[in-house]
Amino acid sequence: MSEQDTIQINWTAVFAGFIVDVSFSELVGTVAIFVMLALKGVELAEGDPYPADVLLVRNIIGVVGAIIGGVAAGWLARQWGTLHGVLGSLLGLVIFVCVLPILGSLDLTIGDVGFIVLNLIGAGYGGGVGERLRARLGASK
Repeated sequence: MSEQDTIQINWTAVFAGFIVDVSFSELVGTVAIFVMLALKGVELAEGDPYPADVLLVRNIIGVVGAIIGGVAAGWLARQWGTLHGVLGSLLGLVIFVCVLPILGSLDLTIGDVGFIVLNLIGAGYGGGVGERLRARLGASK
């Protein structure tokens, strides 16, 4: 068995992917929500649900954040980028599932589950891209 066959998880890469994912998703997602609500002229009282189109854009931004976080994890990991990207996104999911019941209820719809799966797929794809990108840029030097 060669060194390439042994899976060694780079936890720094996993945590970095998680931080990049959450930071991008929360910052850009929050700005998008406020802009969309302002453009629609909607004022929500505390506890009011967001309109469906706002939630859709927020979830799409979350998937983009997972891809970007996956790229960061794959770049830092140097090998097994897909695994590191998925682990970074999975870490966020575990924290979300643990914290959400404390803050409110864990009412997941089938659409939420679909976006969770898309986040994991996007993070894995991004991890593979990050690994290949680093190898390509490193090989050209």
